[in-house]
Amino acid sequence: MSTRGIAKASRVDRAVERLEAAVSRLDEAFAALPATNPDGEGAADDAALGALRDENAELRALNRTAAERLGAAIERLQGLLDRKAEA
Repeated sequence: MSTRGIAKASRVDRAVERLEAAVSRLDEAFAALPATNPDGEGAADDAALGALRDENAELRALNRTAAERLGAAIERLQGLLDRKAEA
């Protein structure tokens, strides 16, 4: 097995970690938003909130995709290791 596959898995791990951190930051930002805007700019807040929700959903989907790819890569690596151990 080459180190290239391992390096690629490490990059995927780091990408998944960055995505999870970004989603966490979005969740924290959403939780910190005031329930009502004292300046009366409700429509602007609603649009910003909608944009944050859309971005959050997109990041969650990317996170799921990255996790699935990482899982598949781990399975392939495990299969290679198992075959090498059997040989």
